[in-house]
Amino acid sequence: MEPKISIISDWTLQRLLTELKAGNIKIPRFQRDYIWEKSKVVKLLNSVYHQYPIGSLFFWKAPAKYAFFIRPFDIDGINDTKTDGDFQFILDGQQRIMSLFVALMGKTMGDCDYSTISFNADRCEFVIPRSQREKNNIPVWQIIDGKEFDSVIAGIDNGKKNSKAAQNLLQCRDIFLNYPVSIVLTTNTEIDDVVEIFERINQGGKHLTIFDLIHATTWSEKFDLKQNIDDFNTAQRIKQFGRLGEKVFSLSLTINAFGDARSLYQLKLTPEICQKIWPRTKAALLSSLDFLKQMRLSGDLTMYHNLLPTLQYYFFASDSKIIDASHQKTLEKWFWDAKFSKRYSASAATRLKEDVQWIQSLINNEI
Repeated sequence: MEPKISIISDWTLQRLLTELKAGNIKIPRFQRDYIWEKSKVVKLLNSVYHQYPIGSLFFWKAPAKYAFFIRPFDIDGINDTKTDGDFQFILDGQQRIMSLFVALMGKTMGDCDYSTISFNADRCEFVIPRSQREKNNIPVWQIIDGKEFDSVIAGIDNGKKNSKAAQNLLQCRDIFLNYPVSIVLTTNTEIDDVVEIFERINQGGKHLTIFDLIHATTWSEKFDLKQNIDDFNTAQRIKQFGRLGEKVFSLSLTINAFGDARSLYQLKLTPEICQKIWPRTKAALLSSLDFLKQMRLSGDLTMYHNLLPTLQYYFFASDSKIIDASHQKTLEKWFWDAKFSKRYSASAATRLKEDVQWIQSLINNEI
């Protein structure tokens, strides 16, 4: 059996920055946003300086067909050109990588200017300068940049290249350029496996779920899936049934958009797609709940949640609020057969696709 993971142990921090700038390392669209403030970046830099381990990075070497997962970087200095697949997605370690990049390259991200983070050459620690008067606070990007570093050394302690401060700067530069980086690389892996890996990675004490990825992928200033779900579930007519689970909504949107519910398609959802089909999806789910009421089902409907994505597709695809009289008994039979046979207890994505195609045939009166 061909191995699916390998350990890359010959990269340095300098190599990591070079690969990132060249565009060979990518951020997937489902990654969470970069959020570290300068004080936390300073702690990371000090850890590197003292040669403490900062944890392994987890990369996915992706086939060319997944190039559409690339999320553009929102800072300059990184080649954002799409490649033919010879690139690696960051599955875990994005915040550490980008923290190091913005500090060592002297970048601004959002309203935060990381170029001010400095190394105090006397105290041998990274700081956020509080005063320009403090002596020998050298912006970290000037230590990493070769030309800038020559100028810094030439001017430190009035040009005393052998001074203690100059030696400290030389040592700092050497540590950072040669700091070893450990990378776990997964290869020959399809997206369903990658999603499972991503879900198992613990970031900040919270395990990510497929819904977390979908929410991150589909969020925009004009569309927030979590907020729309909350609004739906707090409506008075929904409270009697209990809240519908997040999975009901993510599967319904995916089925309505692509006719398929596999992870690959769930992660293809975009803010534009969701914003466009949300009103009809919401209406279809409401009609599905009305259908359950007609069958004298009431109270908490949690046990029927796995049937709702398929059921709502009937209303979405037919663009109707009610079931055609000629389809009523057929749909009711499907509902109870699926419930008692536990149809979606295994291979759910495959069976959802089959049932969506069956629903479409029913609407077209081909059954």
